[in-house]
Amino acid sequence: MTQKQSSRWIYAIAFLLAAAGVLLPFWPLGVVGILIAALSGRWLFATVVALLVDLAWGAPTGGLRFLYFPFTLLALLAAAAHVWGGRYFLDKHPQEKL
Repeated sequence: MTQKQSSRWIYAIAFLLAAAGVLLPFWPLGVVGILIAALSGRWLFATVVALLVDLAWGAPTGGLRFLYFPFTLLALLAAAAHVWGGRYFLDKHPQEKL
């Protein structure tokens, strides 16, 4: 599978999960879709989908009412975790010998 084909699958799966989370009123599906997109390195797509999901769900109520865009914040935090994790945990130059 080429890089272009894998990107298409990631975009499709992430969007379908996020849309299913809105249409089925089950927010964890939306979270999973956004996390898949953000953690795979497609941070711009994840942010746009998260903004759409935030607009569809509206502002949260209760104890989380100060978070006006929780899915967008999640997408940005996951994108930052991807960058930070790639920098510190994924070794680009593994050792050849012990």
